[in-house]
Amino acid sequence: MNRIPLLALSLAALGGCRWTEPMIIENMTGTVVLPEEAGTRAFLDDAGQAVDKTDVRLIGPVYLGLYASVQDGLEAYPYPEVGPQFEDGVPGDTYPYGGTTVGDLRYACVEFLRCKFVSGRYKDFDALVDWFSDTLQDPILDQFGNEIPNGEFLRQTCFDLLEFTNDAELRLTAYEDRNGDGVIDEGDLDFVQREDGKFEAEFTIWQQEWFDNRDVVEDAGGAEEEVHGFTLWGFMDTPADLTYEFSTCDPENGYLETTYNNYFFGGRPYLDILNQPGFYIGQGDWVASEGFVYENWYDRPELNLDFQVTE
Repeated sequence: MNRIPLLALSLAALGGCRWTEPMIIENMTGTVVLPEEAGTRAFLDDAGQAVDKTDVRLIGPVYLGLYASVQDGLEAYPYPEVGPQFEDGVPGDTYPYGGTTVGDLRYACVEFLRCKFVSGRYKDFDALVDWFSDTLQDPILDQFGNEIPNGEFLRQTCFDLLEFTNDAELRLTAYEDRNGDGVIDEGDLDFVQREDGKFEAEFTIWQQEWFDNRDVVEDAGGAEEEVHGFTLWGFMDTPADLTYEFSTCDPENGYLETTYNNYFFGGRPYLDILNQPGFYIGQGDWVASEGFVYENWYDRPELNLDFQVTE
């Protein structure tokens, strides 16, 4: 029996049965904008007078989600559409399609910084140490309760505990020249202040599957298909006034440090932040007053977190 013709026919048959996966999965990019007020807070100067200070380090983690829609009346601020309520006292789930953050709640190597640290806000470790000691008047302490003297001490502590060798592995401070000006400084942080005072950051929602609604609309010209995708919405978790902690951070989970005489969790974001954002949004936080409705997956939205929660 001649197997060569049979093999050729089998390969031809396989080649003819081609099927295209109808899914669209892409990296979706855009810009998130915060008003200058979101990065401004009053501090006491040496004379005891309140002075406003604007600084990117006052911007907490930003959470961005893709939702069915954004509606008024669900909360005291614009809020994503929710599904049915199944349990008393627990609001319906928002059922997000996906999302991302601008700045991560990360383990910063000492228990003192648990739930007080967000990446992409400090140009180097000296800027981190100086912020707490000089501006917040709350110096960073080590496991013995001693004040950490400088940024290099904290940096080497991270290298020692995590067995890392460079800032790019730590991803706590600026570690790459994002804007291409030849130096690594404030211009390479997540948020950069524009000439109009607003803070702007680029975001990427990695490998997001595209979903859309296709509605038939009747008009004078006949029936037309109207296509629109999901809605982008988000909020910024403002650090607490006294503790500088973030309400979206779970202090009893995350990286577990057990080196030497240390035993503590490093903290991590709660797992249902995008599903139940209302649990974590409080007074002083900033949310988007309007969601951005996608028409195509390659849209590049500018989402303004321009509504401050006051109650």
